[in-house]
Amino acid sequence: MQAIFLDRDGVINRERADYVKSWHEVELLPGVLTALARLAHIDGPIFVITNQSAIGRGLVTRETVDDIHRRLQGIVVAAGGRLDGFYLCPHHPDDGCACRKPRPGLLQQAAQDHNLMLEKCLFVGDAITDFQAARAAGCAGLLVRSGRQGARLDELLDAEALHGDRSVVDVGISDNLAGAVDLILSGSRLRDPTDRSDIRPRPPTPKAG
Repeated sequence: MQAIFLDRDGVINRERADYVKSWHEVELLPGVLTALARLAHIDGPIFVITNQSAIGRGLVTRETVDDIHRRLQGIVVAAGGRLDGFYLCPHHPDDGCACRKPRPGLLQQAAQDHNLMLEKCLFVGDAITDFQAARAAGCAGLLVRSGRQGARLDELLDAEALHGDRSVVDVGISDNLAGAVDLILSGSRLRDPTDRSDIRPRPPTPKAG
């Protein structure tokens, strides 16, 4: 596996309906620092891939978000983990940019910057747009339920399947980042995610009645 991509809000820190606008509003999710310390043992880089429309909405400056990321990186490193870089979309959802997830622009930029083959990378997210971005970029996807869409992920993925997207059967779902790291590190080594043998497929949703 060449690299791990992580969404930020809902995976690393608690997602806020009013956006994270300062360091004081950053609330790390339980177990995240330990999970990142375990994940740090992989050979490849670990990048954060995040939509930050609060910048485009005028609620926070790019400089403040960059400062949040520097502070976040510092406490992760102090706990024995690492975050090797941050890729963010600062645009308003109405801007029509190429980088806002579910578009794959951020993943493609990271791949270009670091000479990565996206089909040999894994994206851990908490929302259907993360799955869609991973699919559009051609990398494997793994979802966690610790974000605001957690209770609806099965429903949202089933809707994707109804539109003919067979790749949803290969999407692993875990409760949180700690569980995702368990899946990633299962076995004696990290396997190529294109064979998905180290990720348990999502079980089918039981039908009512």
